[in-house]
Amino acid sequence: MGVSSQNKFRDSLDTEISDFIEYNYIKHLIYQGKHKSRIELKILKNKKITLDLLYSEKDYPKEVADYFLNFIDNFSKINFKYRPTSFINNEEFYYLRNLRHILIKLDRLRLKDQKEKVNELIEKITKEFDYISEKFRNDIIKSEKLFLISKVNNRLISIYTIMEAYEGEIAVERNMTSDAIKIPIAFSSNRFEEDILELYRQLIRNKNLFHEVKEILINRMPYFEDIREMEEELYVWLSNTPNTLPLSFMGDGFIALLKLSFITPLIKNGVILFEEPEIEMHPGYLDILAEEIVLNAENSQFFITTHSLELLDYILEKATEKNILDSVNVIRLHREVDGHIRPEIMNGRKAQEEREVIKSDLRGY
Repeated sequence: MGVSSQNKFRDSLDTEISDFIEYNYIKHLIYQGKHKSRIELKILKNKKITLDLLYSEKDYPKEVADYFLNFIDNFSKINFKYRPTSFINNEEFYYLRNLRHILIKLDRLRLKDQKEKVNELIEKITKEFDYISEKFRNDIIKSEKLFLISKVNNRLISIYTIMEAYEGEIAVERNMTSDAIKIPIAFSSNRFEEDILELYRQLIRNKNLFHEVKEILINRMPYFEDIREMEEELYVWLSNTPNTLPLSFMGDGFIALLKLSFITPLIKNGVILFEEPEIEMHPGYLDILAEEIVLNAENSQFFITTHSLELLDYILEKATEKNILDSVNVIRLHREVDGHIRPEIMNGRKAQEEREVIKSDLRGY
């Protein structure tokens, strides 16, 4: 989140962070039910990104008061062009939208012989419109919400909010965004086919890059021959199959591996996030997946959450073979008696020693 905050909380594929956050669980993003958490990232010697997560069951924190109130004042008036929310039911929504159209038409007409009646009608409709708008505004203020405040060296860059009525950025002064640090980043998701199609299209724009990826895939999977887009769907050519196959016919393991192969050249010198990439992946692919991660770790930084000891063992093994074990860190989480989570950070050599000598379960407890 901290890295993506420098790019309006979107990754390099234009995926928004809120796509991976369910509204009903926003309060759980704050550690142990607190109302504030902070993430600090040291990017360069003199550059530091700070991301504050502020949770409010209702109202809003003082840190964002001016920006949020200014946003709400405008949002509560213009949001009727969007879909209804639970704050405004369907009947009220369409009623308000019609009122706005009527007001605009009446204001344009203002016929001389009917001016007094038109003015009275405009005044009446305006009062009704303002009443419902104010109710909408107050209901939003009282709703549950999460704010993400991004700063570089304590200089405000952006404010993002997630609440029932709205998810997205809140405007800050333009001159405050000059310190933003754009770092390539990709969020992993389970929407494999949609993601891969977009990744494919980006690779195709650079044919040399695509051919490079294709050669890597052929070397990793000898039965793989080609992949192309036809009628807005990807099709795969395999040497052991007489006909081309839609990508949707391939297993999730193949698709996940394909996705990683497409992502890595596009996010060079950036950050790639994977949440449990082993899910639904054929065990035979874990070895290849680990090798791809290690091979591409030279150009990108990977953050991986996993419940698979097999994947972790493969990563440690491949890192040892490539002599980059020192670049691996394993974070094991321990749950204390009082319920708090304590992280234990170990370097790759210690992690490998624990797996080989002690046979420790590095997944935590």
